[in-house]
Amino acid sequence: MNISKLTLSTILGISLSVLLSNSVLANEKMVSKDQCRHSWGKKGGYAAHFDNRMSALHTALQLTTAQEASWTEFLNKIKPVKMEAPAPQDWKNMSTPDRLDQRLSYMKAHEIKMTEHAAAVRAFYDTLTQDQKGIFDKQFQTHYRNS
Repeated sequence: MNISKLTLSTILGISLSVLLSNSVLANEKMVSKDQCRHSWGKKGGYAAHFDNRMSALHTALQLTTAQEASWTEFLNKIKPVKMEAPAPQDWKNMSTPDRLDQRLSYMKAHEIKMTEHAAAVRAFYDTLTQDQKGIFDKQFQTHYRNS
């Protein structure tokens, strides 16, 4: 097989440019949270996203006046709260066992919040009619639509 110098130079040139362009793209900085395209990354943050979803759910459920009290209690119990994490420099100065212990304590705190959240959902869910339960289930299935 006879490859001319021009063909070989062209192939090497293209390969080199592809290699360099990929390494340039790999070094691009990640988009900051302020520039996130998700609705909870925009002005108002996750609280606004949560309020919009809950407002849509409230409208879709068409609650009776008897159910409104349980709705208010449900909303108050599941409102998102910011769980504090240590500053990055704190993690850097910790030993590996201490970092693991810290992560474990955060996991336990999240488990407590999730248990409270599940109890609030169940208490509210039990007040709904069968039709309302179907609407509620559809609203909360968005995270599992591919399963």
